Amino acid sequence: MELTEKVPIARRRRRPAVSCITCRKRKIRCDRKEPCGNCLKSKGSTCSYRDRGHAPLHPSPPNTTTTSASSQVDDGVNDDHDELDVATCLSITSPSTPASRIDTASLGIAGTFHIHRDTRQAQPNVGAFSIAHKTRYFGQSHWVNSIILVRGLFSILEPHFLNNSSPIFESMRECKSLARTLKSRAVPYWPYEPTFDAPDDHDALLESYISISESLFRVIHIPSFTRDFHALCTSESPSAHSTRPDTAFLIQAKLVCAIGAAHTDTVLRPEATQWVQEALIWLSKPDFKHQLSLQHLQSHILLLLARKAVGVGEDMIWISVGSLLRTAMYMGLHRDGIIGTSPNSSLFSIEIRRRLWNTILELSVQSSLDSGGPPLISLEDFDTKPPSNFNDDDLSFNNADPKPDGIFTPTTISLVLRKTLPERLAIVKFLNDLSSRGDFQSALKLDSDLRAAHARLAKSLSPLTSSRHVAILHVNCNAVITHINLLLRRHLLALHLPFFLPSLTQPEFTFSRMVAVDTAHRLWRDVFPTENIEVSNLATTASCFRTVSMQVIIVLCAHLRAQVADPISGGMIREDLLAILEEAKHWTWRCIEGRETNVKGYLFACLVKANVDAMREGLDEPEVVQKSVQAAEEAIDKAKGVLVGRVQAMTSTEPSTNAPTAAHGQDEGLALEGRNKEWEQLQQTFDFVGDTDGLEGGTGMMLMDGDNWFLDFGNGLFV
Repeated sequence: MELTEKVPIARRRRRPAVSCITCRKRKIRCDRKEPCGNCLKSKGSTCSYRDRGHAPLHPSPPNTTTTSASSQVDDGVNDDHDELDVATCLSITSPSTPASRIDTASLGIAGTFHIHRDTRQAQPNVGAFSIAHKTRYFGQSHWVNSIILVRGLFSILEPHFLNNSSPIFESMRECKSLARTLKSRAVPYWPYEPTFDAPDDHDALLESYISISESLFRVIHIPSFTRDFHALCTSESPSAHSTRPDTAFLIQAKLVCAIGAAHTDTVLRPEATQWVQEALIWLSKPDFKHQLSLQHLQSHILLLLARKAVGVGEDMIWISVGSLLRTAMYMGLHRDGIIGTSPNSSLFSIEIRRRLWNTILELSVQSSLDSGGPPLISLEDFDTKPPSNFNDDDLSFNNADPKPDGIFTPTTISLVLRKTLPERLAIVKFLNDLSSRGDFQSALKLDSDLRAAHARLAKSLSPLTSSRHVAILHVNCNAVITHINLLLRRHLLALHLPFFLPSLTQPEFTFSRMVAVDTAHRLWRDVFPTENIEVSNLATTASCFRTVSMQVIIVLCAHLRAQVADPISGGMIREDLLAILEEAKHWTWRCIEGRETNVKGYLFACLVKANVDAMREGLDEPEVVQKSVQAAEEAIDKAKGVLVGRVQAMTSTEPSTNAPTAAHGQDEGLALEGRNKEWEQLQQTFDFVGDTDGLEGGTGMMLMDGDNWFLDFGNGLFV
């Protein structure tokens, strides 16, 4: 019998690969076109198939998506960090999204952005529904969506900024390093045991908090808190049964002082920042059941208000508000009456729960507007009534009756603001909810509703200006009214900004452009013409102004550039708007002279002002670009000199006992760069903080240094 040698048969794949190589690597569904839809969305991925003989099932139309030449992505996967880029993430979550809905724009020093235009909107190609940058997603109400208004400015300047002969990028790197060195001094030890050395002007700080912040957001019971606060600051026991103050109350006292310092005395800014960071450490302890208490809710709310006022991780407030909201709902604060509480609940307990829930609703709506995220709450999700119009002393009596309308109490202002909550919540949902159609007619209806609510609020608060009410309530009337106006007008600006860009070419949206420009003008003028220090401090530290200030500059810049380029107007522009750009340049510089560590706000203000002035002079485009770049170079050099002087002054003194500097085995100065990454990420924000009247004395901050000004201003250089 003849034996035959068995020839090994090559194992064949049972099912041939029909997906492209990139989609198989990402483990996502491929439409098998050539190139496939996922590779088109990735803006730079190479689409190829392992089986060369395999033909795509469906022919694909030519790629018409706008893609920046400088935006290069290697198959959407970062091999070094094992992360997908934003475009890939969008393709994974929305596989049916047409490629034309995502426009990748590289704005040079501003970084690379993925502009998402939602085709479900009734008005096609109106504004940008959202913008994605790196791992972050910003809804339509986020201020960074206004960057598309100055996209043309950055596109013109980009080749000059990328030129190696320009010192701007290198100077910005040095400023970033100097800023990290300055910020590293504020980091407390871990673990942290709370202590409190009362500042000399602790009474003034408490009064400032009560007269402004507590008037808007009810958190504490003023009589009892004031009594225990004074006992703590005078080294007396706040309780007859203990010789050591309650740690939770000690943290609350620090946060109240931090908020008060932001409103009245920015000289205490370093101390206020450290108080907020210390509260963050203590509240992060893994004692979960202890968190289900009204005192913890009060501490959490005060922490969020302090982070907004002082500027510590303000861009992540929305995330923390979500945790706060769910904690409150877990405790039953969203249910009214005795539901969620004992049947024998006192008037004090019921009213405190209502006040805290009302403040949590305010934080939810405001943080949603700031972050561009959906509010994740609706009017149907709770039945808790607004707080009653009680004086705090009345809560000690269960049979007390609330004051009638027209009688002012410390709760009246928050109640009047609560009446505008439905209109503001509707605007935030219109801007950020995925189910929103975003059509122009709906925007006009929301505009009308908000204006009517604002008129009713103004009528209700008009008696507050009388000296009798102010003396009784201890309310800083001007500062509170300024804050409310800033808050409501910011909703109006966010509502019309999506229609600003098409208004430049489509007359039917002219009303939105007029409203946006007028509102931006009012927002700025609400703050800077006044000589009242308290009003200026509140407005420049209030969250609604910090994030909107850059919107004001961008909107006015876009409007003025359009006016100059319009042949019908003959180059005529509004001088009052041009004056605001000049004021912004001076104000940002005064902030750097104080304690600000981020120089990019001043750089941008100088760049915008120089560009508008050059266009107004009728210069040719090369000369306009040259003058703009020259102004930016002079601004960055001038600001770097200030930071260098501050670092030299810091390293020549003894390190603070609470600052982890050379005592931990690190050299002082620039050697501190790269340490404490967690705290640096926590502090990343793009807020305005400043005192317009006392910045020369080392007060005021603007655009706290981090990676978030224009969402990594010069993204590729600082990461």
